[in-house]
Amino acid sequence: MIIYPEFSLWIMLCWLVLNSFAFTRLSAVPRIKFEKKVTPWMTVFSSIEDHDSDSLQPADERTKFSASNNADSVPYFSTLTPAFNKIMKAIEDGTAADVIWEQVKLEAQETLSPEPEAGPQLYQCILSQKSLLEAIVTTISHEIETELMPATAIKNLFLETLTTEDEKSIYLDVMAVVIRSPSVRSIMTATLFHKGVHALVCFRVGHRLWQAGRTGLAYFMQSTVSRKYCADIHPAARIGSGVYLNAGGGVVIGETAVVGKDVIILQGVTLGGTGKESGDRHPKVGNGVILHPGATVLGNIAVGDGALVQPKSIVTKPVPPLARVNGVPARIHSYREVIVEEFEKCEFERFLGDKYLKQWQELAVQTEASETER
Repeated sequence: MIIYPEFSLWIMLCWLVLNSFAFTRLSAVPRIKFEKKVTPWMTVFSSIEDHDSDSLQPADERTKFSASNNADSVPYFSTLTPAFNKIMKAIEDGTAADVIWEQVKLEAQETLSPEPEAGPQLYQCILSQKSLLEAIVTTISHEIETELMPATAIKNLFLETLTTEDEKSIYLDVMAVVIRSPSVRSIMTATLFHKGVHALVCFRVGHRLWQAGRTGLAYFMQSTVSRKYCADIHPAARIGSGVYLNAGGGVVIGETAVVGKDVIILQGVTLGGTGKESGDRHPKVGNGVILHPGATVLGNIAVGDGALVQPKSIVTKPVPPLARVNGVPARIHSYREVIVEEFEKCEFERFLGDKYLKQWQELAVQTEASETER
C-alpha cells in the first residue's frame, strides 16, 4: 500500500488539531479571579487578625486569598503562630475543616492561572472532591495503585476504614507540615506532594485494619508505604496527631512503639528494638519531641515530653523531659530553657513553645527538683 506524503501530512495535521482541542477541554476548569494577592492565611478566617477572638468563621469572598506564587513574598508560616494555634485548636474541636478546605480550593484555583497545564491533576485530586480528606485519599490512591488493587478500590478502602478521629489527626498532620516546613508554602502543596503526610495517612489506614484483625491487608499497607515513601512503619505502632514526618526517607518505627502528639521526625530516624527483648520492646516518645536526622532510639525506653535528640545520636537509656541528648551512646547535654525567646530561635520549636510553654515550665520545675534530690 502506497501512502503519499501529502496524505500523511493531512493525517498529522488532524491529529494535532484533535489533541489541541482535547487539552483545551481538560484545562478549562472554572477559575476564581483575584483582584490582588496577599500572603496566605492572613485573611482566610475573619478573626485571624484578632487573636483574642475565640470564634473562627470563613471570610467573605472579598477577603479570601490564596497563596502567592512569588516565593519571596510568602513569609514562613510559623511567623503566624498565634493564628495557627487557633486553627489547630479548631481542628481538634471539629470546627475548622470546612474553612481549611475552602482555602485549599482557593489555592488550587489560583495555581491554574499561571499553570493551566495543571488543570487535569488539580481538578481530579482537589476541585472535583468534596473534602480535604477525599482530596488526600484520591491523591494517594493514584500513587500506590497496582494492577490487583486499582485507585478506586484503594480510595473506597481508605474512606471506609478511617474514623472521625483519624480525619482530625490527618488535618493536624497536614497543618503541622505547613507550619513547620519552610519549603511547603500552602496546604495544597502538602496535600498533593508531601510524602510524609501520605505515609502517615497510609499508616493510619493500616493501623485501623490491624485493630480490626485484617492483618494481611495491614501488612500490604506497610509494604506499600515502605516501597513508595521509603518509611517502614509497623501497623501496630501508635502515633499521635500533629506529627511532622519530614519526607519519610529512611524512617523506621517498630511494632510496639508509641509516638505522642506534635512530634517532629526527620529523615533517617529509627525507633527500634535492641534485639534482646521480646513483647513490648520499642521506644515510647512523648509529646513535642524533636528527633533530628539519623537519630536512633532503641529498646523499651521513654523519651520525655519536649526532649530533643540530636542528629546521629544512638539512645539506649531513658531521656528525661526537656533534655537535649547527643552522642554515641547518647548522653544528656543540657536541658531546654523554657522561655519564649528560646523557642523563637528555631523554626521547628515556635509552635511547640506557644502550645506547651506553661505545661513545660511546670515540668521543668519538677525535673529540676528530681535532679536536685539525686
